[in-house]
Amino acid sequence: MLGIIKKILMQFVENIDTDTCNMTEEECIQIVDILKTITAPYISKYEACQMLGVSRATFDNLVREGKLPRGEKRKGFKELAWKKNDITKFATNANKK
Repeated sequence: MLGIIKKILMQFVENIDTDTCNMTEEECIQIVDILKTITAPYISKYEACQMLGVSRATFDNLVREGKLPRGEKRKGFKELAWKKNDITKFATNANKK
């Protein structure tokens, strides 16, 4: 899947470089929005647990208790992911207490 995405993006860059890109401004904005979504700083449960220094069970309890947000299903990915910002905020607030 990533190979296909890479190929499409490389073709897109080549079209821009050779000035043969016939996209409208609206289409370009849509692509940028999609790329922002894809490249948003998300992390796995494993990475979140590492950041917080907790076990997977403790992490699940924090989510169940509403102290951490639920993970998000991302298109093209099997596992849930968490916004790195949310985990960082939680860690910062937990350290203040």
